[in-house]
Amino acid sequence: MTKHNYTTFTISDFLEDPDFLRYVKEQLPEDRLFWQNWREKQPVNLDAFSAAELQLQLILSSKPFETTPGLEENLLATIHQSIANGRQKLKISRQKYFWAGGIAASLLVAVCTTWFFNSTVRIHTAYGEQKKIVLPDGSEVILNANSTLSYPRAYTWKENRAVKLDGEAYFKVKHLNKNSAEVKPGELFKAQTSTIEVQVLGTTFNIKERRGMAHVALVEGRVQVRSVKSGQHYQMKPGNVVQVNSRNGLLMVEKQGSLQQSAWTDGRLIVNQTTVNEILRNFEDVYGYQVILDDPALGQKKIDGSISIKSEEGLLFTLSHILNVNIKKQGKVIYLKRR
Repeated sequence: MTKHNYTTFTISDFLEDPDFLRYVKEQLPEDRLFWQNWREKQPVNLDAFSAAELQLQLILSSKPFETTPGLEENLLATIHQSIANGRQKLKISRQKYFWAGGIAASLLVAVCTTWFFNSTVRIHTAYGEQKKIVLPDGSEVILNANSTLSYPRAYTWKENRAVKLDGEAYFKVKHLNKNSAEVKPGELFKAQTSTIEVQVLGTTFNIKERRGMAHVALVEGRVQVRSVKSGQHYQMKPGNVVQVNSRNGLLMVEKQGSLQQSAWTDGRLIVNQTTVNEILRNFEDVYGYQVILDDPALGQKKIDGSISIKSEEGLLFTLSHILNVNIKKQGKVIYLKRR
């Protein structure tokens, strides 16, 4: 079990924690022992734990509420006795509060359950920022700058594992099943953008969608890429790169180049006969600047090699020497002028 500082968890935190979900769903002996010891310490957020546990139990249960034997008769006798003792108004008042409280509690549980199953977790990176994300199933995602990853809050309760991406991310999907011929509900992983859908059991790959083009680069395993617009699909092998045009949905396959696509996770940009314009567009997407060349011909110059992109200053310094230009910044605009 992963060690967390559970004493700071809210109801939402408990509902997103895979160890807590497993405890409620499967009731394994070691999980029951852990949470029993934790509750005995009387943590300050014990009410949040109990509320989260109750919500999940209600979600998992399909049984209707049943009254205990004789409950209705006892309640009726109590009401009649109260009337006989002249406390009718008091009892009616209490009864109203009792039922109102019960209705309110039921509505609260219903609202919380609906929110849990229909809400979405969104993680965004600013310009120049990267984030490492661990999904509830243990899959890892490195989210590049100026990108957004979203997935259902009830991720582990859905039929399939699915995430949506706007921007660029490197995925390392956890295997739930080694046998690809027998895929069970919940084992398939889907990564979607507005242009493509990638289906996989467990593998490592990079997705990038910017400026009307989507790229999928497969490092390990096998994935199937499908164009949302044209319906074209392709079963990728390690080293393949698939490019899809978001305007017409056309799919193209490159046999090699996956390491070049994912080099950004190591703070590098690997270029092979890549134009300066392409490099500058990547810089703009990651760091949020507009770059203007005083000589458009410089943009067509092709470069080979490995360039550090760990900082905007480092990349600009490298380009200034390769192109023999001076750099001038004005707000969010960068001018590159020939020396």
